[in-house]
Amino acid sequence: MSNYSLLVVAGPDLGRRVALTPVPVTIGRGPTEVLKLADTAVSRHHLTVRITQDEQGRAVLLVDEVAGVNPVWTLVEGQRVTLQRGHTLRLGASLTLGSTTLQLAADTPAEAAAGGQNRGRSTVELDADLVAHPSAPSRLAALASLGDRLARCSSLQAVLREATAWAVGAFPASRALLLSPDGSDILSFASDGIVSDLAMSRALLERVRHERRAFLVRDVQAEPDLADRRSVLMRGIAGAMAAPANNLVFYIEWGTKEAIEGNYDDQTLLLLLCAAHLVSALGDSASERSQLKAAATVRRTPAKTPGRMIGTSAAMQKLQVFIERVAPSPATVLVHGESGTGKELAAALIHGLSSVAAGPFVAINCAAIPEQLLESELFGHERGAFTGAVAQHDGVFARADGGTLFLDEIGEMSLSTQTRMLRVLETRSFTRVGGTRELTVTVRLVAATHRNLQAMVADGRFREDLLYRLSVIKTELPPLRDRPDDIEALVRHFAAQFGDEIGRRVERIAPEALGVLRSYRWPGNVRELRNVVERALVLGDGTSIELDDLPPELLHSAPVGAATLSPAPLGTVRTLEQLERDAIAAALDATGGNKARAAALLGIDRTTLYRKLKDHDLKR
Repeated sequence: MSNYSLLVVAGPDLGRRVALTPVPVTIGRGPTEVLKLADTAVSRHHLTVRITQDEQGRAVLLVDEVAGVNPVWTLVEGQRVTLQRGHTLRLGASLTLGSTTLQLAADTPAEAAAGGQNRGRSTVELDADLVAHPSAPSRLAALASLGDRLARCSSLQAVLREATAWAVGAFPASRALLLSPDGSDILSFASDGIVSDLAMSRALLERVRHERRAFLVRDVQAEPDLADRRSVLMRGIAGAMAAPANNLVFYIEWGTKEAIEGNYDDQTLLLLLCAAHLVSALGDSASERSQLKAAATVRRTPAKTPGRMIGTSAAMQKLQVFIERVAPSPATVLVHGESGTGKELAAALIHGLSSVAAGPFVAINCAAIPEQLLESELFGHERGAFTGAVAQHDGVFARADGGTLFLDEIGEMSLSTQTRMLRVLETRSFTRVGGTRELTVTVRLVAATHRNLQAMVADGRFREDLLYRLSVIKTELPPLRDRPDDIEALVRHFAAQFGDEIGRRVERIAPEALGVLRSYRWPGNVRELRNVVERALVLGDGTSIELDDLPPELLHSAPVGAATLSPAPLGTVRTLEQLERDAIAAALDATGGNKARAAALLGIDRTTLYRKLKDHDLKR
């Protein structure tokens, strides 16, 4: 029989290995155990196993005894199965006792030699070229190969694309996808051939989303709930697995051909989970480098240096990939979003990553300029064109020549100005107000609005042909209330920014304050949050942002999804005592049981709330 070992792959004794022979191996914390573990969740004598053969002559691990308090279990087709005496495990399978996971592994010739030759030696040699070959059998080498490939990527888009391409060959897989945490958006996709559709195992993704655990399903066709069973059958999908990370889900699937070549077990799932976390971390790093590159490029121009997009939510990742994709193209971009969501910042990043980044970035807010002066500001005017025109004036189109022009709130333009704008977009030429000479410019245009331009077209307030010309490429900026997970990062960013200006260092955000910030609706979006943080730093003191540092309107506003009082049945009248009790209960439900926030929401102080809780016998 070949050499086999029991390897600790998770737990306090990670990396320990014990050679297996037909002689039983005892496992536990006791001093006489063959495999002595430091795991406190393991009994002094927990388990006895030995290597043997099954009816086909294959090596299996036989469980001779289970004596521990905590159960010993393994995964069978993604399901947890408790092991008992007489159970056998095949090569590559794992078992878990306490916090320790053991795997039955076959020793390679190098490992067998190391066992005899390197034992007791202070120096061990390993071929360093192993990590350079993605096809190497070692899963650690495959993970190292992924890390090497991702480290060379300069943008989030490149990281996501490289990761899915790696997964197709490393597992192997018929296709690999990187998805948003809820599985609704596809961030990147790769396959080993032409795929007619993007049907996925929704049941598997739902389990990942709700339980935040990685899952492997060896027989997808046996699932009770498939996105498209006919599609799965036509493509011959055999199995699938998915692993969540901080801001994405790594999903792969394989067919019968890959099932023959690969070995899909819990260690393969662990590899996918590690890859997901690696992609998440290096993706954030690449995104930051990409934004810093854009900022450094714009810094060399007279334009204002752009800030940085803060947040790792799925919405922000999708926006970052969008910016990286559209920036190299000269196509016009239409950005739609509420006030304060960062439309000018997105436009500046598009400029910084574009081929005209060395040129000027000129921004103008069409809503801030009187209608009678807007054409002059856009196209310029000649001396004497109108009263007060004492000199020739270059408009923003001329000043942005060779660079990018950002037109904010373009929906505020009059119809006459829209007509001139359409001609400029089509011919890239215009005349100054009061002039006759035609000027030609090379300008990348990015427009933005918070209005529904389609509805304005229907009302006759916006030209339909101009809308089509503007919306060659369009995107939607997410409001802050739709990405609450980014609020803490934004607060820390603004706190550091204003802290340097006023000399106050903020090291923590009180949980109560963060809870209020996360539950507020933020009608002013990031701009409003920025102002709130600045106020908190100016009026507060110490090294933390406390609940009392926040403005009263945040404390007294109902959070998103706040509970409301149910109406009384028709014809009944509640007593004041019942109304007060229900109001207190609703406030506590709306604030998650936080009494300070509930008192602020009710407009009373905390001591009054405690007294009323006692009066109404409300135990919260």
